[in-house]
Amino acid sequence: MTRAEFDRLARHYGADAIVDGLRPYVSERRQARIEGVLEARLRSVEVAIENPYDPHNAAAVVRSAEALGAWAVHVIAASERILRARGTTKGTHHWIETRHHAGFDGFVTALAERSAERGMLLAGACVDATHMLDELPTERPICLLFGNEHAGLSAEAQAACSLRFRVPIHGFAESYNLSVAAALSLYSLTQRRRAALGRAGDLDPETRALERARWYMRSVDSRHARILFPAPDADAELK
Repeated sequence: MTRAEFDRLARHYGADAIVDGLRPYVSERRQARIEGVLEARLRSVEVAIENPYDPHNAAAVVRSAEALGAWAVHVIAASERILRARGTTKGTHHWIETRHHAGFDGFVTALAERSAERGMLLAGACVDATHMLDELPTERPICLLFGNEHAGLSAEAQAACSLRFRVPIHGFAESYNLSVAAALSLYSLTQRRRAALGRAGDLDPETRALERARWYMRSVDSRHARILFPAPDADAELK
């Protein structure tokens, strides 16, 4: 079930009603795991990849981002399928928001909406940046932007960034693998963000309720979920 399909169900039935209806079919162990992950999810941390060269690297970013509790992964100017490569993501793409943007303009527009809502910064990873990874601000939401493995961030992308940062290197290597750079950056940022918050996550009650309902949906047989909560028709949604 796509996020858009779930959103329609949530509007029609309500997130709490979905959870109550599915609870008997979700094991207590899974329920506890869902609550633990919700507690540590950071809606204030996202990551974006511009024109990735290796689809496996991009898919690996999804796995790291979800494991570290980030909210979303964006891919720009590449197939949206690469973020859902089951062999690399190990299914983690089901538990994190993934967004595809045909070009950088579309990504900037989407980010502007998030910025208007949450004041999100865009921070680009560049090998010649003056800001270091551990200097990234933690007092407001932030999206980390990574470029192509060979060419780095485009000039357009660099111009759109609120700030640029680099991951420190202490050896002879000139750069990190894309997925490694993203994992290191996300680990550093999420650790410091949690320290600044004084708690593991930052989901508001409404967002938490919606994610809980969506994850309950993911935890049961899709056929069973559709029987209990059939998709509303267009007329029903308008009422």
